[in-house]
Amino acid sequence: MSIKDTHSSPPPESVPRRAAYAAYGAGLFANGQWDMLGLVVPLYAVLHGMSPIEIGLIVSARSILPTLFSIHGGALMDRFGTRRVMLWVAVAMAALPLIYPVSGAFAALFLLQILSGLAVSLAMGGTQTLINQLSGGHTAELARFSFATRVGTFGGPIIIGAVWDGFGAEASFLCIAAWGVCTLATVLLAPEPEPEHDGDEDSPAAAHAGGVRSVLPRWSDYTRAAALAAIPAVGLVLVLTFLRNGPGAIQATFYVVYLNGIGVTGTMIGVLLGVSELCGGIGALLAGPVVRFIRPHWVVLICIAGAILFIAITPIIGQVTVLLLAAAALRGGAQGLNQPVLFSILSQGVGRSAQGIAVGLRNTVNRLASIILPIVMGGVASLWGIDASFYLAGALLLGLCALLAAVIRRKVIRD
Repeated sequence: MSIKDTHSSPPPESVPRRAAYAAYGAGLFANGQWDMLGLVVPLYAVLHGMSPIEIGLIVSARSILPTLFSIHGGALMDRFGTRRVMLWVAVAMAALPLIYPVSGAFAALFLLQILSGLAVSLAMGGTQTLINQLSGGHTAELARFSFATRVGTFGGPIIIGAVWDGFGAEASFLCIAAWGVCTLATVLLAPEPEPEHDGDEDSPAAAHAGGVRSVLPRWSDYTRAAALAAIPAVGLVLVLTFLRNGPGAIQATFYVVYLNGIGVTGTMIGVLLGVSELCGGIGALLAGPVVRFIRPHWVVLICIAGAILFIAITPIIGQVTVLLLAAAALRGGAQGLNQPVLFSILSQGVGRSAQGIAVGLRNTVNRLASIILPIVMGGVASLWGIDASFYLAGALLLGLCALLAAVIRRKVIRD
């Protein structure tokens, strides 16, 4: 197994600024909407008296379709163009939040989470695909993109927390829909990069000529994704992605519920999430310099372990606001620093014509973790309490990090 040093890659020859800014803007609003829903939906479920296991299932629901169709979505972006696919999902992002206020039953929320999860996840994957196509996987450009997305995930939770406290659920979902409109507006500004194709079957003309059949899932896309997973760098990214999702899954499931339960206001919860994302933006900008001194895979793994630790200790420090803020800042900085490095390893591990499928493959693993962990935490919380779910999930994920570190040390460092 060998990993290409991402800092050694040459910078992109020419990244059109309009295209880059459009990718930054779309990433800002798409990622921001994901976190806004992650804050409001658990609170909305608590408002309607749902149990911990029901909350865990509702949070997990938004990752079901992305797990199944992220590869297909990425293939469509490779086939038809990233901008064209993103326009459709941005429309869904603007429309679906408007239905939440009339969907207080468990089944209705579960279904809405399934649909909105697919739309927002494909949009986030689309912005990453777009910047990968533009930058060629260069760490510095990806760091700027990561910083822009963190601006959205910083501002989004703070805004939506304040709206929740001040105006209630209906206004909160209206605000989230407005962010979907902003995603659509930024996507409209993006020029469509010229796709590269390995054969005539995947050319834009052939795709359009295929009609409805051309948008249906293809077994060949999934076998192609499986072949990409066999590339050592890509395989390592997939394992790291699963572990990296751990802190986010804990945050989206019972971090918000736990803090709300001990009397922390929605505004303060939004501030904590916002501080985490702001520090994530700062961490992202440090990625380029850091990988000059530390090998990329170690940067990612160390940062993931740190992020897991800083959220797993939440019940220990939950009554001390300063410590909550410090842990949120450290967690965000660690997650922000590892993200562009992880993106760069993946982007440089595949050809330009497979960027969409590669991102879809990573998102599949990401969303699979988002299904498994909230349900596990919901079950643990129902049996032993929310505190125990933080400790057990943290111990399990840190144990997996230690195991992966041992594997990397044997297979990478030795080589």
